[in-house]
Amino acid sequence: MDSSVALRQAALLLFVVAAYLLLSRRYRVLAHPLSIIVAVTVIGVTVSVLAVAMRGDWAEVPQMAVRSGAGSAMWGLAIGGMYWGVRAVYLAWKK
Repeated sequence: MDSSVALRQAALLLFVVAAYLLLSRRYRVLAHPLSIIVAVTVIGVTVSVLAVAMRGDWAEVPQMAVRSGAGSAMWGLAIGGMYWGVRAVYLAWKK
């Protein structure tokens, strides 16, 4: 992978994460673990498919969407679970 593509992917991902954090402060439903799983999956698939499309490998786009969908869903499950666990510990400690 070209380093410029990796930098563009990282910049796009950081922008999306920052936007999600800002929106989740305003809209509490975005802080729900299921919303986190869906958001991570959608963002992961989008970034992966855009990376393949930027290279011009249009024939690989459907395969990349399936592969990144499965991987991103697992990452979303891990992040949503961590959020739920940390929040539960924090709320128990706060009482």
